[in-house]
Amino acid sequence: MKIQEKLKFIEDNHLAEWIKTRNEVADNISNKQSVFCVCGKLATGLHESYCRKLSAKINKETLKKLEHLFKK
Repeated sequence: MKIQEKLKFIEDNHLAEWIKTRNEVADNISNKQSVFCVCGKLATGLHESYCRKLSAKINKETLKKLEHLFKK
């Protein structure tokens, strides 16, 4: 499955778990960042909310954590 297909499957079938896990991963990645974001810009709260590269990284990490849902 491609990433977009996995996202669609998770959002359709396990939305509550997706939201909970994604928020945990986002907080974890945000806390690990120093002054700079994944994309190289200043990691302010506003920037993190709109950064596509950071969002893609959060989605990938969240999908890794929820991989067990695809094997059923």
